Amino acid sequence: MRMNKITGILSLTDPSTRDMQPLTTRRPVAALPFASRYRAIDFHLSNFSHAEMDSAAIFIGGSGRSIYDHIRSGAVWNLESTLSGGIFTYSQTYMKQHTDDPHFGENHFYENQREFLTKSRAEYVIVGGGKIIGTFDFLAMRDFHMEHDGDITVLYKNMPVDEVKGHDYEKVLQFDSNRDVLEMRPSSDCDFTGETAPMSLNFYMMNVSKLIEIIDRATKEGIRMDIDRLVAYYSKFYQVDAYEHTGPIVNFDSIKSYYEANMSLLNKDFYDAVFHGERKIITKVKNEAPTYYCSDAKVKRSLLATGSYISGTIENSLIFRKVNVGKDAEIRDSIIMQGSKIGEGAILEYCILDKNVTIEPGVVLKGSKDNLIVIEKNKTVTA
Repeated sequence: MRMNKITGILSLTDPSTRDMQPLTTRRPVAALPFASRYRAIDFHLSNFSHAEMDSAAIFIGGSGRSIYDHIRSGAVWNLESTLSGGIFTYSQTYMKQHTDDPHFGENHFYENQREFLTKSRAEYVIVGGGKIIGTFDFLAMRDFHMEHDGDITVLYKNMPVDEVKGHDYEKVLQFDSNRDVLEMRPSSDCDFTGETAPMSLNFYMMNVSKLIEIIDRATKEGIRMDIDRLVAYYSKFYQVDAYEHTGPIVNFDSIKSYYEANMSLLNKDFYDAVFHGERKIITKVKNEAPTYYCSDAKVKRSLLATGSYISGTIENSLIFRKVNVGKDAEIRDSIIMQGSKIGEGAILEYCILDKNVTIEPGVVLKGSKDNLIVIEKNKTVTA
């Protein structure tokens, strides 16, 4: 076992998925397209890669097809199969939680997690969820964990209270006088007095042996839940330290938050902070022709990927790969995902179009910032 080696476990089973419909009908939150050419999971795998990991396990609530299609062997993030490494994926976790199959009973519920940890030959493990992304420095977090006496180190960020209050899935750290974590309390149970609150980013570091101890305790006590929530559940029995993340984050816990996160990238300072920092975001490379702009195309304050054909007006919007925008079409304040086709004369305002949506000529869809129009994948909208 290499000294100080880290491995990672991602639980792509966030309960907030139900608030992201229809964008999460066929994919977990971590598979959501982002910033015209990335997916949310690129951030997690990039953070793992920069932490020099050679193995990671991904537990997916439903079908893993969208995740498998994107990550393939994991070679892009240096996570391709090695003697003891690679990316290990486990789908249909929801079915496992509710099945009557005795193989998935109480004594076998954490079998895959335990086996992965044992075979990883790592000393430390990062456990986290899929909906909060950022450029997290897990090597620095490991060094912090090693310097302190805690059993678990939780990653957190001081967030504006308005971005924590009312977000029932988030946990707020409660500190004692020594800055040790007393508990992680649901935001709905907190009385906010200041302008900011220390919100857990749902990533935890601990020794592999400590996580196995928690798993064995949960098995004995009949506690069955996703591994990230399991660590939070048992944290009250352990000494927990907190490591602060000071960079930008994105929290995909609603359609509105997804929209606002993408739109914030049209601010150059925020874009540079996310993508031009010390730790680069790695994604699967697709070699395509540049986007073609016709002589009548008008594009203002927008982010466009490659392979598109533009013959209309685009303002304050994000356009993904291989999008066709017809003559006299108008797109404003919208997100248009890969492979979509916008017919001649169509008008879209405050819309989110999932992949391969067809908008026929003359269609007018006008939403608002507080009432976004979302069209699910592969749909055709007629005039």
